Amino acid sequence: MKHLFRLFLLSLPLLANGVELNLPLHPDEVKIIQAIIAMEGVEVEVTDMPGYAKGSLFKTLEGYGVDAKSLKTLGIALKGKPQVALTFAYNPAGRVVALHGNGPWLRNSTLRSFKALPELRIIRMDHNGFVGNEPRIPEFDGSGFDALVDSKLADIKIGLSFSDKGMEQCAKIKTLRSFSVAHSQATGAGIAFFAGHPGLTSFSISEMGKPSVTEKALGAIAKIPNLKRVGLGECYVTYAGGFALLAPFKGKLTEINLSMCVAAQADLDKLKADHPQANIITTPVAEIPKRHIGVAMSLAKQVPPDLAAPLNAAIEQFRKK
Repeated sequence: MKHLFRLFLLSLPLLANGVELNLPLHPDEVKIIQAIIAMEGVEVEVTDMPGYAKGSLFKTLEGYGVDAKSLKTLGIALKGKPQVALTFAYNPAGRVVALHGNGPWLRNSTLRSFKALPELRIIRMDHNGFVGNEPRIPEFDGSGFDALVDSKLADIKIGLSFSDKGMEQCAKIKTLRSFSVAHSQATGAGIAFFAGHPGLTSFSISEMGKPSVTEKALGAIAKIPNLKRVGLGECYVTYAGGFALLAPFKGKLTEINLSMCVAAQADLDKLKADHPQANIITTPVAEIPKRHIGVAMSLAKQVPPDLAAPLNAAIEQFRKK
């Protein structure tokens, strides 16, 4: 019965406030968006891609050889909740080249349906799935990327219910150039799937100071041979146990992103000496609680007393406000 109901929904035009959504996409791709709405059983309205996302996506797409000047953007959002949105950039032929959004839109079955998006280059989706004991979590673990191994996907950013099952499938995508995972179920072990990937030039992981991803992750990242940009966020990192593992990249990296990490200044100085050409991005200790109090509290329990003191002071200051 549920299957028949979904088929019925797919036969209807997309509606927003009772008005048909005339999405200017290729008919085959409209069906895919229609199927997502039917699967999630939600009421949607037309929205557009945020300006900050549009600028970043267009710049990235230009780097992948796409004529961004010819692209337009549009999307759908939950009715009354514009922040929960699935937006897309599309070319003059109505083919989707990039997806950007926030919320649980991309089930594994939905990812597999993207095999019918022949020009798709980018997927950037925050908070994709659920946490806790939500029974739908396995449906969002990213294993559906298995259908996109031979796609044109070059850039993936994802999180929440995404796990090492998704890491394994994403690592098989031959065209992949940039991969970022944050606040997910992925672990340091999942990074090993990307070892030897010849095309990746950017890799980033940030997992809220959880023991599943430690400074040792840099050793696994160092086995991705052609990286120019490396990111390890929300982690306690030392030189001997972490930064030294990046030795294979000496003279190669342009960026080392350590946002929301805690490290001794002496160790950061050694890192800079190893990679003088790289832009090393850090977060001032006082800013860490402001950005995520949970991460700050987790890190404060892991670091030695001399590093914990200023972090705890920043946490206390944040709580007073």
